[in-house]
Amino acid sequence: MTSPRAELTYLEVLDAVAESQRAVEASLESLTDGQVSEPSKLPGWSRGHVITHLARNSDGFNRFALGILTGESVPEMYPGGPAARDAAIEEGAGRPAELLAADFRFASRRMLDSLRQIGEDRYEMPVNYRKPATVRDIPILRWRELEIHHVDLGLGYTADDWPETFVEHTLRTQLPELSARHPNVAVPELSRNELLAWLVGRPTREGLPPVPAWPF
Repeated sequence: MTSPRAELTYLEVLDAVAESQRAVEASLESLTDGQVSEPSKLPGWSRGHVITHLARNSDGFNRFALGILTGESVPEMYPGGPAARDAAIEEGAGRPAELLAADFRFASRRMLDSLRQIGEDRYEMPVNYRKPATVRDIPILRWRELEIHHVDLGLGYTADDWPETFVEHTLRTQLPELSARHPNVAVPELSRNELLAWLVGRPTREGLPPVPAWPF
């Protein structure tokens, strides 16, 4: 696995995550109950599914953070594994917009608070993510969840709105991984934001080379 760190420090990425968090919160402020049940840009998922996923993803990363802080082993990100994760998303997707937004806000801010309490001496401690990862990687992974799923919500935020720092950071780490794992995939000539959108399976135009499902 190519390291997702690429130059930014742990605390710098946490600051970027907080900024992305605020942007999603702003998009959810005017969300209506009708919009919650409408399809998102992810096949089979409503906007309520995406918001609930982001909240439960926060809970999972918070579990890791608390485990590091307390010294307790956390064997998996989601209690009960993938099936329980999927059930929780399905169960929460149909809630009113106000409750969805509040759940997202609380879970995400709590996770950020926990991550900020972790000292530098613990940054290299491993966590039981689906790929090899350490504490230092958690903010990066959360950053990607927020920015990419913000687009998936279909509320006017697009790949063109991705911060330059996010785009460049992710391309620097994920393009080499694509080349290493799938060397026969042709990388198209696109703007940086469009290139990242293609890379993570959110192409902005038709006719681009097919890319394996991300993350690779």
